Amino acid sequence: MICRWFVSLSLTLLFAVCLAAAPTYKVEKIGACSSPDVSDAVKATLLPEGFRVSEDEGPVCEVWLRKVLPMQPGSSAPDYAALKPGEFVGVILFSKDMGDYRGQPLKAGTYTMRYQTMPADGNHMGVSPTQDYVLLAPAGADKDPSITMEYKALLDLSRKASGTNHPTPLYLVAPASAGDAVVREEEGGHRVLEIKTRGQSAGGEEVDFPLALVLIGKGEG
Repeated sequence: MICRWFVSLSLTLLFAVCLAAAPTYKVEKIGACSSPDVSDAVKATLLPEGFRVSEDEGPVCEVWLRKVLPMQPGSSAPDYAALKPGEFVGVILFSKDMGDYRGQPLKAGTYTMRYQTMPADGNHMGVSPTQDYVLLAPAGADKDPSITMEYKALLDLSRKASGTNHPTPLYLVAPASAGDAVVREEEGGHRVLEIKTRGQSAGGEEVDFPLALVLIGKGEG
């Protein structure tokens, strides 16, 4: 009986310690992107305000989305399927060393984000439930946001961010809100940043376009 009580108490204390150790995240609005690594052409496409994500110990990253995301012909719903692979999405500045969704080290610095789908091949089975990602590239090497980058060229550019033979992905999940700027926790301890911009259909109509980006956490595959 005493042994069971001791085990129960130990588990309760361990749970409390884990809760106390888990960092909390907050999101605040900031001004326009001023990073010297970002080209003037890229800055001109970005929203005039960005978002800073901070944890208990200080800033984690800053994100600026494209003002308007072009949507593919025939698309009216603001979901990832409306985006063309290789399309410029925004800029992210990491304030400290992090990791990508593969678990690869990601150095502090400024990166562009371009939408890309994961290849449907055996090498990527089980990595994530869906195929939607942004691939990161060093901002100084990706200066023309008007280009929809071809798959191989984007992979080559994203490898410069990782310094490995693999590109540098961050996973996109389905937004849980209408785009309120929040960080939510998902299963496995993943931290997801939800923010929004605007999307424009081929007919010129604009709609709110929310995105949900996994900032903290990696895939299982």
